Order: sequence, then structure tokens, then C-alpha cells
Amino acid sequence: MKATFTKLFVLAILLAGFSYRSVAQSFKFGKISEEELKMSTYDKDTSAAAVILSDYGYSRFEYMGELKVVFERQVRIKILKKAGYDWANVVVPFYQRGGDKERVSFIKGFTFNLENGKIQKDKLDGKSIFEEQTSEYSYAKKFTMPNVKEGSVIDVSYTVTSDFVYTLRDWEFQYSIPVAWSEYHAQIPEYFDYKFLLQGYNRLYKNENTKETAAGSAAASPDMMNNAYVWIMKDVPALKEEKYITTLRDYQSKIEFELQRVKFPGQLPQVMTGDWDKVTSDLLTESRFGTQLNRSAFFKNEIAAVQAMYKKPEEQMQAIYNIVRNRMKWNGKNGIYATTTIRKAWDERTGTASDLNLLLTSMLLEAGLDAAPVLVSTRANGRVNTAMSPMVTKFNYVVAQVTVGENSYLLDATDPLVPLGVLPERCLNGHGRLIKKNAHGWVSLEPGASSVKLFSAYLTINDKGDITGTGRESAGGYHAVDLRRTILEEGESKYTERLAKEVGDFKLTEPKIKNLKDLSTPLDISYNISVEGSGRSNDIIYLNPMLGRGEKENPFKLQERLYPVDFGMPIDEVYTCNFAVPEGYVVEEMPKSVAINLPEGGGRFMYMVQVQQEGKAIQVMSKVNISKPVYYAPEYPYLKEFFNQIIAKHAEQIVLKKVAAN
Repeated sequence: MKATFTKLFVLAILLAGFSYRSVAQSFKFGKISEEELKMSTYDKDTSAAAVILSDYGYSRFEYMGELKVVFERQVRIKILKKAGYDWANVVVPFYQRGGDKERVSFIKGFTFNLENGKIQKDKLDGKSIFEEQTSEYSYAKKFTMPNVKEGSVIDVSYTVTSDFVYTLRDWEFQYSIPVAWSEYHAQIPEYFDYKFLLQGYNRLYKNENTKETAAGSAAASPDMMNNAYVWIMKDVPALKEEKYITTLRDYQSKIEFELQRVKFPGQLPQVMTGDWDKVTSDLLTESRFGTQLNRSAFFKNEIAAVQAMYKKPEEQMQAIYNIVRNRMKWNGKNGIYATTTIRKAWDERTGTASDLNLLLTSMLLEAGLDAAPVLVSTRANGRVNTAMSPMVTKFNYVVAQVTVGENSYLLDATDPLVPLGVLPERCLNGHGRLIKKNAHGWVSLEPGASSVKLFSAYLTINDKGDITGTGRESAGGYHAVDLRRTILEEGESKYTERLAKEVGDFKLTEPKIKNLKDLSTPLDISYNISVEGSGRSNDIIYLNPMLGRGEKENPFKLQERLYPVDFGMPIDEVYTCNFAVPEGYVVEEMPKSVAINLPEGGGRFMYMVQVQQEGKAIQVMSKVNISKPVYYAPEYPYLKEFFNQIIAKHAEQIVLKKVAAN
């Protein structure tokens, strides 16, 4: 189909006499003004370390013996502070696979500085440009602009010529520094129907689509038209890192292109976007994916032993999961294809995420379980748009799905601390794609557990304000995974030694850890708690009922947030503390109990202080529940105020007053 497509496209190009049109520009490359060099701050973001003054891109199709897509870019960057020097390190990514490749050429660059009132111009030396392979099929041209300092202006231009005629490059309007002007042009023959996918939270300043008669050749068809597109954004704010997000790329303003179909006069349309039936079939016959699932001879003895010992499917699933994660060590690398054979990975006891999880899937299938691989894009890689046509390159990870009766489980063998049916946090990213013959589809990447943190303490206060007693922490779900990892990496003795040191005014002594390696139960840590008072009898004792464990800072500082808040998993935190009131004291003041709910069951905060045993004891309880993983922009004000209320309440004190003796 590709050969037919190319021949038809070449015919169209030859008939059209496709003309070249340079990018419309408001600046001349390599020509700088004193005003730009004297600029010391960017008025729309005075904190910016650098700003993209102008960014122009242009894509077109050309015939050079065979069909190519040509992309040109010219960008001008102002360096305002030393923190912006990184923008002088330029990376131009390109892609090569099989016989098809992209080539980066015509790299030009200048650095401008104002020296003694005169403009100094330093040219990029071609010898400083080098090439680096960044992954199996991805490469980059890299170079650093010369003589960059505070106040410099950088001009960079380059061309990328691509054999991949099915795709146009994404155009990014937004970066981690502000962009004053971003403009992208594309000229596409009318025979090619592209889908334009605009992402992000910034509006286009200009969006034009005009038709132009192709010119430039006596043979040009009078009926041949080009679609000329222009997209412009201006005053685009910096894309800033915020808490509880997946990756900034998910929220970046950019435009993506997808060729839907090709329609030549007098011919039936050719649909260019693939379908999941074809993608699934191709993957299941791919030597480094589907065929690996059928290679089972080398672990038949292990499966036979499991089946002899366990009869229930759930037990067999657990046993096979344990075999893989205990035997194999993840090398920290992702991917969807096996980098070697799963047999070799088995023998070497190590491999990538795809090696380990394709091996796991193969073993589950050999045991007769209903298992299949699931393609995943990790949180750092960005979310997959389920409305788009199939693009396998959007995925970078594989997990296994097992269905037993009415229940389906997602399994990942890369982390020995993650229990069965719980995905590592890096995988909690929207939806994955089940690759299964006649049953492929989207799978929700549910966390499988919450992050659970429980604390309880029983404490006695004396008239000098000394506090003594015992405390216990219990960690479950994702919090337990993180805490177990910390303890195992540090070692129990070092961790307990660190824990025993003073935490604020509190001393934690004789810590004891339970259930460290039993993933089926919560991880428990118990210890003695003590804090010294004033050393003398006090008429008034001020008590922080949260023992310094309360929320102190709101993670949500923006007045308005455009990005969703993505916790990844539900969160449950429960704090309970019982205080024995010293003889001769009464409760003078204490926080009022409250219950605050997020709209539509999104979460709940309960705080309660109760006097018990006729004034001889006080019980304090705080419960924070974040009941869903993702909160969208309209919910942000409620979430921000929710945390404000928690912080305010956790800061309140209990006041104990000594009563006069009769």
C-alpha cells in the first residue's frame, strides 16, 4: 500500500508543480535589533530566565527522487538569567527505523551580545554539532551555542527531511519558558485529509486555512489545489511544573497531525489510519512481542510444579507471579518489545519491563490461565488519547492482564514490593490497550489499592508538660510500597536509628518493624514517644494535638489551575491520639470538631476532639480521604480550600489549665 500511495503522491506532485514558499516571518534570521539585546526582563513574566521571542515552523511535501516531507524551523531565544543558559543547549530529535529515516541538515546558529554598545555576532561552529542515539529508533543532533551570557539572543535554524510521508511533525507552541510568538505553516495537497489534534489550555491567536492553486510548472493541473494552513499563538505562558501531575507534555499546548485518508480524482479513497484489528494481529505475530508468548519449553517444569501444588486459578496466578518477580530483576528500562528472547532474559535473570512482563504473560498462558499483554504509556511518557487512531509508538511499557472468573487483574513483575493486582505508580496513567486476538480493547489502569497511612498513640502528660507514651504507624497500599522500599534500601538498623532521632521536639525510641516482607499485610512500626516540657510546673499547658504530624503547607498554591490534579490513587490518612490529662488540670480550650466534604463525594475531612472519662482524657482524631485519583480544573478551587481547612485545623492547639486546689 505504501508503494501505491507514494506513486500516486509523486504523480500529484509532478502534475501540480508544487511550489516552495518560505515561512512568513516578522524577523530576519541572523539580524538582531539593539532593543532585543537591551531587553533585561520579559514584562509578561518577570521571573522568566529566558523567553522564546519568535518560533517559526513550516512543513511541505517535496519530490527528491522519492517523496519526502520537509520541515523547517527558525527560533529566536532571549537569555535573561544564568538559569536560562540551558536553552543554549539545543537538541533536534529525529527518527530512523528500517530503511526509512529522517535527516537533519542546514543547521545554522548565531549568538548575539551587546559589547561596548556594539552588536557582537558569534557563529555556531559545525564541528561542535554531534549526533547521539537516545533509544532504539530515536536519535538527536546536539550542540551548544557559543559565547552565551546573560542578555544574549540566540538564533537557530535547521531542516528535517523525512521519509515518513504518513506523518507531519508535532508543533509545540508552549515550553517551560514563555513564548512571545509561535507560528506554524503547513502546505498540504487537497488530496490528503489530515486530522489536526490541538492540545493544551491556550487559545490560538490565528487559525487560517486557505486554498491555493498549485503553480510553478507548465504541467500543473488547473484543478489541483493546495490547502495552506497557518496556526499562531502569542504570549504563551511558561509551562510550569506543578504537584500531582503526570508529565508536563500532557498539558502542553501543541498540535498533532494524523493522515486519515488519501483521495485522488477518479479513484476510491485510501484509508491511511490503521485499525486495532490490524495492529493487534501485527503485534501478535511480531517476533519480539507475540511470538515470545509461545516460547514456553524452558519453564514447563516450573509450571508443572505450580499446578501440582495449587489447584485454584487464583493460587496458580499468585505462584507464577511470585516466581517471576523473585527470580527476575528489572534493569530499569521500559519498552513494548522484548529486547532479547524471554528465554535469554530467564537465563540471565534480568531484563526490561517488556522482557519481564511478556515472560510473565507467557507463563500464565502455559498454566492455562486467560492472560494477555496490555500496552501502557507510563506517567512520565504521557497519556494516550483513546480517540486517536492506533499509534503503537505512543506506548512505552507492557503489563499483563489475567482474568479469573468475573475478576480481571493487572500484573507487573518489575517491582518485588508491589503486591498482586496492584500496578506500580508509574503505570497509573489513564488507559492501556489489551492485545488479545478477537478481544482487544481499552483497559482502565486502575491502581488496585489506595495509599493508606494510619497513626495511633497513647500518651500521658504531667504538670511539667512532659509527654510519654507509645505510638504506632501502619502503612498500607502504595504508602506501604514506598515505606518498605525506604527501609530495605537503608537497612532496618539504619532506618530505625534515623527514626529514633528527635523529630522536632519529639523523641522516638525503641522502634520495632513488623511485616516488612509480608506484602499481604500492612507494614507496622511501633515505638516509644517522649517530649520534655518546661521542667517546672505550669499553670497553663499548650498542647499540639497532632504531635507535629499535621498538614503544614498547601500543595495547591495557584489561584487558578488549568491542569487536572492527578494523585494517581485514592488516599486515606487516619490519625488518632489519646492523651491522659494530668491530675489537677482541666481543658480550657480545644479545637471544634468539623466535617468537610468535597463536592460529589470527592473526599472528606473529619476532625474531632473529645473530652472523655470525666475530663481525665482527650481523644483527637483526624481523617483525610481523597476518594478519587483525578480532579479536573473546575474542582480545583474546592480542593485548594479543602487543604486550607485541613492546615488551619491541624494548627489549632489544646489548652490545659491548672485548677486551684480546694
